[in-house]
Amino acid sequence: MLINRRPAGWRDPDVVKSLLWLAGLLTVLVIILSSQFDEEIRAWVAAGAGRPAPIWSLLSRIGQSDWMLIPSGLLLIVLFYLRQPKFGPASGIATIHDMVLFFFAAIAATGLAVLVVKYSLGFSRPSVDGARVIRLFAFRPSYAAFPSGHSTTAAAFALALTLLWRPLAVVVWPLALAIGVSRVMVNAHRVSDVTAGLAFGAWGTLFVALWFARRGRLFRLSPSGLPRSLRLEPGTLSREGRALLTRLRLAISRRTATDYLSERAEPASAVPAGVTSMIIPKPSERGFVSVVIPARNEADNLAVIVPEILDAMAGRAFEVIVVDDGSSDATGARIAAWKAEGKPIRHIRHEMASGQSAAVRSGVLAARGEIVATIDGDGQNDPAYIPKLVDALVAAGPSAGIAAGQRLKRTDGLAKRYASRFANWLRNVILKDATRDTGCGLKAVRRDIFLLLPFFHGWHRYLPALVLREGYGVVHLDVVDRSRMHGASNYGIFDRGLQGILDLYGVWWLKRRIKRLPVVSEIGNDNG
Repeated sequence: MLINRRPAGWRDPDVVKSLLWLAGLLTVLVIILSSQFDEEIRAWVAAGAGRPAPIWSLLSRIGQSDWMLIPSGLLLIVLFYLRQPKFGPASGIATIHDMVLFFFAAIAATGLAVLVVKYSLGFSRPSVDGARVIRLFAFRPSYAAFPSGHSTTAAAFALALTLLWRPLAVVVWPLALAIGVSRVMVNAHRVSDVTAGLAFGAWGTLFVALWFARRGRLFRLSPSGLPRSLRLEPGTLSREGRALLTRLRLAISRRTATDYLSERAEPASAVPAGVTSMIIPKPSERGFVSVVIPARNEADNLAVIVPEILDAMAGRAFEVIVVDDGSSDATGARIAAWKAEGKPIRHIRHEMASGQSAAVRSGVLAARGEIVATIDGDGQNDPAYIPKLVDALVAAGPSAGIAAGQRLKRTDGLAKRYASRFANWLRNVILKDATRDTGCGLKAVRRDIFLLLPFFHGWHRYLPALVLREGYGVVHLDVVDRSRMHGASNYGIFDRGLQGILDLYGVWWLKRRIKRLPVVSEIGNDNG
């Protein structure tokens, strides 16, 4: 029995598969055909006078995958961090996250695959041995020409952006082709290397898009089986962009979405009865030392370090100020018990968590001492060094403004130690504060100088540089760090890294704004 069927359209899956096979075969034929012109074009380029035109060298450098992988990778890390529940639902920036992830995956996957292929095949570059030489598994850059890595990256870049937004095709594809041509013009590749690289990047990106589509992320599978971009509702990217900026502000200021919503819900003037929204600094008492402990949910650690501080400071005029940064544990109860025993301890409380810098500042403003010593509330700093820091500052004379502890034999995790070393090295290169370790919480500072310093979040990590900016000296004391006894750190590597970039630039700018400090003297007495 004969059944009449309508011819299948080009969107039919079987037809699409046939077309894809045909496209693959055509790709191979084009590569083979282009190889017939390899030696002629190589000889023409080699016969050119002098160095290649600057435009070709520039385009060749643009084709390096680093230019695309590093920024998109860093942005991906930031987005991954900002998707944490404390900043709001992960779906709030899902589309932007998936767009960056797709772009990064397309460049990284094709780049990694082409590295394996070209170093395994061992095709020589035009500048080596003249005619084409093949040395399988040579694993040398001079024998890693086919396919071209720059062309692979350029094609992946072009197709990824085209799939995300089609109008970009008229800009990115001419750029990708120009990058491919530049590799020939700088005598780094033959024509067939470039052709294979462009094909490799395009096909690889298509497979990455299929991977996303099969998981319903950013793309969907069309009836033909090819990936098609999801139709975004009007304003989706605009809405997610605003949400992203809000999360960045929260991360930099170390607040959560709950804090942000509560601030918007309550009038700024709503301050509980008996609580001041601001601490008015009091005159310092000569010879008196104030020990400031910023602490958030550190009740168990405070139970250890506060008695140690009392013992270390015995025989001196001092006070201990615990700045409770919105703690929800038994911190308040422990401080109340010490105060009931007559211990020289004061309790300063933040209604909500405001960060370590704000806690240190509140303690300095409330302090009565001529010298303010700071120590972290996590128990890692040994209080036995506080008297030594105070004595070192006094011995250095009025020209010194701060005595800073510098940690030896740190007990933090490997990642945290290396991140801290890099941050300290970068800070020292830019700020030239002659301090090996500014992250140590053990410091002794003259309070009158403390009150001169400009305040910002992250301020406590730049105290030596800020004191130098005011024209005072810095003395150092090596201290031995201890392991955290209880609980976990309230601040991680990404918290410090994201804010630290802005802080470092800000402190550099502040230092640049002071050209010359005046030498000041008063003529006569203060009555004229």
